[in-house]
Amino acid sequence: MERRLKSPSSKLAKLKPAIAAVLPGGLPRNVARFYAKSDGLKLSWNGQEAVLVGLAEMFGGLKKGAFREHSVVKKADLDELEWTDLPFYERFFNEHGDYSDKKSLDQLNLRMRLKLLASVAGESNELAIDYFAEEPTIYLVHRADAAYPLKGLTFADFVAWFSKFGTWRWYFAFLDKKAEASLNIDLRAELERAFEDVPAEEWAPLLARLPKKKAPGPVRPQVLAPAGDQPVVRPSLPSLKQPPAVLDEDAPRGVAFSPDGQRLAVWGADYELFVYDVGRRERLWKQKHAAAMDLSADGQTVAVLEQPRGSEPADRLVLRACATGKSLHREPWRPGPALTAVACVGDRVVVADTADTLHVLDLAMQRTLKTLPRVKNVRRLGAAGDRLLAHIQAYDPGTMQLTGPSAVKLFDLATGALVTTWAGAAVFAASADGALVALGTIGKRTAVRIVELESGRVLHELQGGAVHPDETPDAGFHLAFSPDGARLVVSERVYDPASKTVTSAASLYDAKQGTLVERVDLGRNPERPRITIDAEGLALSVDGVLCVAADAYGLRLWQA
Repeated sequence: MERRLKSPSSKLAKLKPAIAAVLPGGLPRNVARFYAKSDGLKLSWNGQEAVLVGLAEMFGGLKKGAFREHSVVKKADLDELEWTDLPFYERFFNEHGDYSDKKSLDQLNLRMRLKLLASVAGESNELAIDYFAEEPTIYLVHRADAAYPLKGLTFADFVAWFSKFGTWRWYFAFLDKKAEASLNIDLRAELERAFEDVPAEEWAPLLARLPKKKAPGPVRPQVLAPAGDQPVVRPSLPSLKQPPAVLDEDAPRGVAFSPDGQRLAVWGADYELFVYDVGRRERLWKQKHAAAMDLSADGQTVAVLEQPRGSEPADRLVLRACATGKSLHREPWRPGPALTAVACVGDRVVVADTADTLHVLDLAMQRTLKTLPRVKNVRRLGAAGDRLLAHIQAYDPGTMQLTGPSAVKLFDLATGALVTTWAGAAVFAASADGALVALGTIGKRTAVRIVELESGRVLHELQGGAVHPDETPDAGFHLAFSPDGARLVVSERVYDPASKTVTSAASLYDAKQGTLVERVDLGRNPERPRITIDAEGLALSVDGVLCVAADAYGLRLWQA
């Protein structure tokens, strides 16, 4: 626990002219006093390395273009603005932000004039200072798209607390209730968790700044309001033999209908999550930084794996009301390791992590019921009634290819036991009641088996098309049941050896009879006709609506 502080030699005298070009009055007195003695600080403590940056890094480095005045972005500038010209573009600008209203523009302009103080290792947080306010104000910048003032924190106090705790979460003590609500955390609980191994007297002044929490009452079942009081509008969509209705959406890759077919949850390759009113074709809400999602069996809750930024692993589970997007708990669930897959199974939610563990949580109580260790290489999770399906296959991040044998496993969540393994299966789908499971395998041709789960008997085997020998075999290969289990849709890429072309299609089957009902050509990229449009996700609603998420080419809907 020994603290070691390093104070680099001051560079204030050398950099004063450059700083004056940005701050005509120079640095505030207490900031200048600190940097006259030391060009930042380096703290080593409890295995942590924390850096309070020097003046050069604070103002953008020594390269050409640093030490610039901040630009004020106005609404009229948005269409022609070169974002990369803004100071600190790479640090405090989130490319997925919506900057169309005054509030969002004010936040953007604030972040563009902030100067970095410290980055928080392992988190998407930075501490920064605004020299352009009446009083210099220190901010917590979260995910590069929101800045929260640390109220009552002077620069001298900041240096004192940094010298003691580096970038541990001591600064949470200076956030207010508005920031707490926006960040969806319990500030007191986060502070207590961060310092649980530190003598209480060292951080007692921080804890004293936060109000004591009332003891929680008994957990009650969530009663969620519908999306609105408007009458239900049934979608009017083209038949399978007609061109589809295409909802304008960027890179959709996963879709799920609510049981009543009125809402459609959509996850995209840009890590955004949307929920639509299908009949009105209106977006109800959206969120950023969603790495994966699934709908609960009753369609009331969306389980979301969230990440600090789009390029980082998911680190928390958040449960949201499907109708409104509101969080159903004050604090996300964080197990520690990165999270890779999620599925709602009956009244539980199951999460896989990079430590080869499955976590089973109670959906209403939001607490862990059990863990299933040593479940390796989980690619996807899904429900089969009240049991869990998992696709298992190793992945090579270097080549970005699935490697080794593929299998689908069935787990009993009540006991945690492995029930059965289907070797060779690469994709799966299950009816809502768990009576039927469809398993897709890939060889020279694709094949789909429809299995009666109770007996293990194969009811039907559906032969698919030829697989291109040089392409990723699982590309575009997906399965989905209708809610009643009566129909099964299969998407796949089919190779024609004679013409050496690949087509992409979705085939609708009568799952009870094992017969083909209709096959739909998913079309081609209008700008590059030789490129097929693959399905990235499939869903069938109770009203017979077929939805295909076709990556960069939108959501395609038919009346099946």
